[in-house]
Amino acid sequence: MKYTFFLTILLCCCFFVSHGQEQLGLRTENYAGVNSIFLNPANNLTSPFQWDVNLIAAGQFIDNNFGGFQNASIGDLLNAREEVFLATDFPSDQQFPAGAVVFDFNEAGEDKFATITTVVTGPAFMLNFENHSFGLFTNFRAVVGGQKIPAVLGYYDYKSVAPGQDYSLSQAGIAGMAWSELGLNYLFKAEIANGNIGVGFNLKYLRGYESFFLRNNTDLQVTKMDFDSLTFENGADIAFGFTSSSVDEEAVNLQENGTGFGFDIGLTYASSEYMDGYGIKLGLSILDIGKIKFDENTENHRININQPFIFSPRNLEDVTDFRDGLAQLNEELFSDTTTTFIGATYEVSLPTALSLQADVAIQENLYVNTTLMQRIPIGRNAIERGNLFALTPRYESRWISAFLPISVYNWKNLQVGTAVRLAFLTIGTENIGSFFGQQSLTGTDFYAAIKINPFKLGWKNGGGKKGKAMECYEF
Repeated sequence: MKYTFFLTILLCCCFFVSHGQEQLGLRTENYAGVNSIFLNPANNLTSPFQWDVNLIAAGQFIDNNFGGFQNASIGDLLNAREEVFLATDFPSDQQFPAGAVVFDFNEAGEDKFATITTVVTGPAFMLNFENHSFGLFTNFRAVVGGQKIPAVLGYYDYKSVAPGQDYSLSQAGIAGMAWSELGLNYLFKAEIANGNIGVGFNLKYLRGYESFFLRNNTDLQVTKMDFDSLTFENGADIAFGFTSSSVDEEAVNLQENGTGFGFDIGLTYASSEYMDGYGIKLGLSILDIGKIKFDENTENHRININQPFIFSPRNLEDVTDFRDGLAQLNEELFSDTTTTFIGATYEVSLPTALSLQADVAIQENLYVNTTLMQRIPIGRNAIERGNLFALTPRYESRWISAFLPISVYNWKNLQVGTAVRLAFLTIGTENIGSFFGQQSLTGTDFYAAIKINPFKLGWKNGGGKKGKAMECYEF
């Protein structure tokens, strides 16, 4: 049997949606300009530019540990078209047709995660003065996913549960949101005894378009019965919500359904020697503090049952659309079609994270950057960022830079990427293996940006060589 579902999902993600997880080739070098402030609002402390303008930047990231395409690359998926097969539909000793792409689920035993994320940065600029820097930026972001999803929800994990056997589902949730940002960046810079220090922030006005969430509020005790029926031994408390502007339409209909505010804050220190091509730069930032309140075309639902009950997914097999499925779920649980509805508003928190950065200048033009990203879930309905640790050697100069990021995503997946900047154009990926083939292709990412900035640099020494002090821009 041929499957197009997984291929369709992947292709839709490429066009609809890490950050590319964190787009290290756009964030970490001294010539990154305004693009560096999305890793740390004070990151442009060492920028040699008196001004910098981003025209357009876009990145897409997808990763999961539910399963992957076997011995495949992104090119194989694009060329496969309808020749995509699900491994679980075939006996283990049966061979697939030549050239077929096969999706298989990961082995049992670990908590699951899945993330799809996109950032499109529109017009953005930075003005750099002696003690201050100012910037404006626009972003469109879309994130869908969940972290620490109970392992038993994986295919082989659930299949290993025998009828009559019970298992537990710990508190967990998934969420998704599409929103835009209009932001202001400010950086204060000062000289200290052995270097320079900067304190910066990004203040963001948020416009929410689409969102959803699904959250398990209690630890569930579930018994698997025959014919996939489930007995919830201690009842259930499950909340979910969504914006209906696209649910009730035949196509995605992005419109403003909520607003909010967010901010980033950061601190950066650069030693005096760093300006001359050796020494160190250190950074600390907290990103994406804030939330969006959705109050237009919004539905908030809750399943709250305080006694044991039986649920049979088979009763929902003839669902024709989302609304039909929701009505049948209500009828299955409560003998009603509207009982779960509790309100017309909810809030979704941004993907808050703590980030630490260290950038070591080995010699002129050669650097090694270390970046840590640790999620900090805030709020009941939160977009959860994936954890990342990356080591990125790079060569940087005024007209060309090259990066080799080596990263660990969610403390599990080791991946190698590459990025290059040629004058005003940057392209990169943090998972180069996904384009050349992997034993199990579980995700990919890609990003690109084009910008403009002055030919003459703002350091006193000029000509691309950094001095120990920065020159104030003259109007």
